[in-house]
Amino acid sequence: MKTNLLRIAGLMSAGILSASHAVQAQTTLSTEHVDIGVAYEDGAWDLHVHDETNDVEYEPADAILQVGATAETTVSSNPLFSFLGTAGSATWILPAVQNPGLLFLGFGAEEIESGVFAGDSISVHLRSVNGPGTFAVFAFDGATGNPQVFMNSGDGFGAGDSFLVPAGGHSDLNWAFSAPGTYTVSFEASGTLVDGNAFITSGPVDYTFQVVPEPSTWALLGVSFAGFVLWQLRRRHTAAQP
Repeated sequence: MKTNLLRIAGLMSAGILSASHAVQAQTTLSTEHVDIGVAYEDGAWDLHVHDETNDVEYEPADAILQVGATAETTVSSNPLFSFLGTAGSATWILPAVQNPGLLFLGFGAEEIESGVFAGDSISVHLRSVNGPGTFAVFAFDGATGNPQVFMNSGDGFGAGDSFLVPAGGHSDLNWAFSAPGTYTVSFEASGTLVDGNAFITSGPVDYTFQVVPEPSTWALLGVSFAGFVLWQLRRRHTAAQP
């Protein structure tokens, strides 16, 4: 019986470690200044993750954009904020002003030169959201302080779920999630080329957001528990020896 318990605990520990390594195969960005990067080079779109803090770029599949515990707040009773959920309910928001404990996130097109696209701007559209809650991107109007919603999965997906990114620049925004968990958020870039007046799109590109609780944290707790079980079983086994 003890041998079986030891074997089960060992398998549990190995399985949790394996899951932890799988999670860690992706780079987790949690406090950096990051952009959903949009580039257009040699006739092809390049949507990526740009870690501005460390000047590193990642393929979207290779990075997890983490929304830390301190992003949690409650939805205002002001009806203008109803797109975030029911008044008083929890919401997790990455703010458009830098907080050293949270990801500072925006859309960036620094790599696109002026004169490539009509109006020197690129549209980024929200195409789909797969996760435990709703997702929204918004800013505050400088004159009124009211929210200006650019993307909101809570009312479906349409042409209005978009944001114009200036060529050669970037914009920091507020990113909101209505529940903890992992989200797959799909963005698509589009624009009209000055040369030939051709309208082109990137096609949907998936990004991963992780809103606490963090799977990696649970994995570490699981490893600790499995280790404790192993220690207890071995301790009892040693005590039983003559």
